[in-house]
Amino acid sequence: MKSRNNGFTFIEIMAALFICSLIFVYLIPNMVKQYSNLSKAEKELEMRELLYEEISNHKGQKHFKVRRESYVIIVSGNRAEIYDEKTRNKIKFG
Repeated sequence: MKSRNNGFTFIEIMAALFICSLIFVYLIPNMVKQYSNLSKAEKELEMRELLYEEISNHKGQKHFKVRRESYVIIVSGNRAEIYDEKTRNKIKFG
């Protein structure tokens, strides 16, 4: 008499769970790190956009200081910087 075994054995299920756990151990930390880096890049891009916008608004002026939301924008000659008062991030040009 032949028995039909349509299910998975306990060992097969444990092996599949072990493989999935290994994938998650490496995948999740990398995804969190990538999200953190992406968030930093997005914040920096937003700061650069605000700086360029203020420089465009003050086209003829070589020296000015502007406060916009939580940002302080300082342009002096060929140098420009933007400073975020909340996160204390700073970007300088020139």
